[in-house]
Amino acid sequence: MATKHNQTAEEIQPSKSEQFIQNNGKTVLCVLAGVIVVLAAAVGMNKCSESRNEEAAKSEALYQAQFDFEAGNYAAALENFESVISEYGSTKSGNIAKAYAGLCQKQLGNFEEAINNLKDFDGCDAVISPAILSALGDCYVEKENPDYSAAAKAFEKAASAANSAQFSPLYLRKAGLAYEKLGDNAKALKAYETIKNVWADSDLANSIDKYIVRVK
Repeated sequence: MATKHNQTAEEIQPSKSEQFIQNNGKTVLCVLAGVIVVLAAAVGMNKCSESRNEEAAKSEALYQAQFDFEAGNYAAALENFESVISEYGSTKSGNIAKAYAGLCQKQLGNFEEAINNLKDFDGCDAVISPAILSALGDCYVEKENPDYSAAAKAFEKAASAANSAQFSPLYLRKAGLAYEKLGDNAKALKAYETIKNVWADSDLANSIDKYIVRVK
């Protein structure tokens, strides 16, 4: 029989409908990281040869790290991403490496370390940033001593940052579940009713009534 903690973590984990961002979120990050490397290399063409060499080094380091990540070699990938962070932490490449490093730590079960890396990631786009915030919330749930308050806030931020019928309801439901674990039914209800009222056209809105009834 699963422990209460395992049941809780599983319940707040993404559903199959979130597969694009959560289960296959690494693909999104790989695409973004690849774009960043290409743009950085293009910018470097107009700089001195030393700068071009630095961009080439970043590109090579990220490529190897991404290759290991895609292959599921998270320990090896983590080592390479940490190397990129150490050398180029203040650059765009270093920033995306922080997100990757956090996801590696999450896959390795090192949730506290994952939280530190994911919190260091600085993004403002409408897809990657919400996905990272949701992964951060998952880590708060999955760690040895779950922090449901921090998880709920991360999920709510993810929903706000996504601002879309495709993803915001999914993150709000996770926020609601976290609030339920805290015994805060009022905030859970608010999250669920936001799904029903604000994102009425979403797939999740059609099945959210059972959650609303549960916390009323």
